[in-house]
Amino acid sequence: MDSRSASPTESATLDAIQLMLRDLNTRHDEIRHRAAFRGCTRELLEVQQELVDYLLTKKSQLMGQSESESLINRNYNAFL
Repeated sequence: MDSRSASPTESATLDAIQLMLRDLNTRHDEIRHRAAFRGCTRELLEVQQELVDYLLTKKSQLMGQSESESLINRNYNAFL
């Protein structure tokens, strides 16, 4: 779906999803330090991966892609 055929709401949602994905793929050292101090680094990474998966699925649905297309390159931890 190109931006000309997307409704304003869908376009805004896609923009928001893209911003969240960018933020989730940005290294946040302060949060990582807190997670390490609290002993929950692995859980933090798991939650981040779940959020990325959810957002990519939502993005695929809005763009009309099939589930198999949306499963490609989904591992957040591969970017660390």
